[in-house]
Amino acid sequence: MKLAQALLLISGATFLSGCIVIASPSHANYHSQQELIIDGQMLNALNVEAGAGALVISGSDQATEITVIADIYAEERNADDYELTLTNSGKSATLVAKINSNGFWQGDSPHIDIKVMMPSHLMLKVDDGAGAINISNIANTVEVKDGSGELTIKNIKSDLDINDGSGGLYISQVIGNVTIIDGSGEIEINDVDGDIDIDDGSGGIVVKGISGNAVFEDGSGDLTVRKVDGVITIDDGSGDIDVEQAGGLKILESGSGNLRIKQVKNSVEIDS
Repeated sequence: MKLAQALLLISGATFLSGCIVIASPSHANYHSQQELIIDGQMLNALNVEAGAGALVISGSDQATEITVIADIYAEERNADDYELTLTNSGKSATLVAKINSNGFWQGDSPHIDIKVMMPSHLMLKVDDGAGAINISNIANTVEVKDGSGELTIKNIKSDLDINDGSGGLYISQVIGNVTIIDGSGEIEINDVDGDIDIDDGSGGIVVKGISGNAVFEDGSGDLTVRKVDGVITIDDGSGDIDVEQAGGLKILESGSGNLRIKQVKNSVEIDS
């Protein structure tokens, strides 16, 4: 009986050990390129749904088509395991660029790098998972929801609305109002002809050249503001506050950190 029990235990141990699998790392070792084109003359908006990979979107006054160049990087044995479409419905076009990337990767994981040239008059809405984003030369409203990665936006001739998870955020040359909800990462804004409203979790903020009002709700990180024609309103958790050249200033909460104020034309209010 004892011998039978021992053999049963050994057999069980052998069975369990057979379940242990050590996965070898996979490689994104396959590259292909695709081009997608759709007529944009009768459209008024472009929606972009992107997964991992860099995204570059440029508007042009001369463009009559939406042109997409997609560089696809995948594992060779799963080279077709992605979604890449450019379709239109009514007055809107939708670009979807997503790739499945489950597994343990050595080096670059599967991703799709996208370059888009579009008519500048179209509204633009972007929902991006991860990767650097660069948007420029859009003459209509731009909305961006970004998971992670650096975000650079310039020369927008309408309102700009951003919801950003993490990564640096760099904005310049906007004719319109700018609204930002940001989780973490530094923010730099230059030359906005309109109001700005920033709700930031953490990271330094530098803002220069705003023609309207500026509102900051800042969790942590230094705040530097220069040349705001309107009123600056600040609710700050921690970090230095440095304001120079403003139409007015109201500090609801200064938190912890140094406070420097210079050249404010009208009233300065600091709540205790």
